[in-house]
Amino acid sequence: MRFLCVVLSVFCLSKIASANEAKVNVLNWAINDAPPFHIIDGPYQGLGLCDSLMDAVHRALPDKQRSVWLMPQARISSLLRQQVDVCFPCMIYHGRHDERAYFSLPTHVYYPYQLITTKVKAAQIQLRYGNPLAFTALLADKHYRLGYPAGRRYSILQPLLDKTPPFLARTGSGGAIAILQMIVADRLDYTMDYPIIANYFHKVFDSELTLTPLQENDQTHMPGAIGCAKTAWGQAVLAEINAVMPQIRQDPAFLNVLELWAGQDPAAYLEFNKRHLANPAYNASPLQP
Repeated sequence: MRFLCVVLSVFCLSKIASANEAKVNVLNWAINDAPPFHIIDGPYQGLGLCDSLMDAVHRALPDKQRSVWLMPQARISSLLRQQVDVCFPCMIYHGRHDERAYFSLPTHVYYPYQLITTKVKAAQIQLRYGNPLAFTALLADKHYRLGYPAGRRYSILQPLLDKTPPFLARTGSGGAIAILQMIVADRLDYTMDYPIIANYFHKVFDSELTLTPLQENDQTHMPGAIGCAKTAWGQAVLAEINAVMPQIRQDPAFLNVLELWAGQDPAAYLEFNKRHLANPAYNASPLQP
């Protein structure tokens, strides 16, 4: 059974920085309310991709205790920057560590970012900006309202987004799903995200959205990874996780959850995931601090 602590105070956060002995034995996870990565309530509770990834880690490392802290995405980023001893299981692997975190080897892969909107809006936008879509030109068109969750980063697309503030960077719980609900309600026009987000939305809300690839995104896939604080604790945790990475990647329950949210062709996704994880660069020696 997961121990879930909703972070309400500085006192709660202080419990993360515990004694050295506890640090060796306990994995401190920071998660956010962001289906289908973390699902904290409803019929699919605990069946988020990264919920299942944490479970796989603990099955591979059964001697590790678990502490799970629920907080907004922006707060997770802040804790990592402050070098608080936590790990976030839902980060993107770039082949190097960044200023916030040390990274594990890739755990799984995503299909690349695409534009997500309604069928009607997709037809309008594709007529103006093509398919694949000229995303830079669309960003400059203030007729269309862009929204995404506050605190999210979008890899290769981020420099474009940094130049063009969105109509809405939504704070609070719900993550990308709340953004999709606003698109369906015509309070926003589009967002960009992994196809898996639209798959979840369709399964849970029975509301189908349209995906359009982006000209500026030439990535064939997006490797996911676990990110941990840039501390001695974070290094030690990731060394243990990387040592059992083959077991984590092949964990049957984890693969079942990946399949659950894979969309119309889960077999194709699982093959896609397996093929890219075989990349020698994803199986070489772990990144050095």
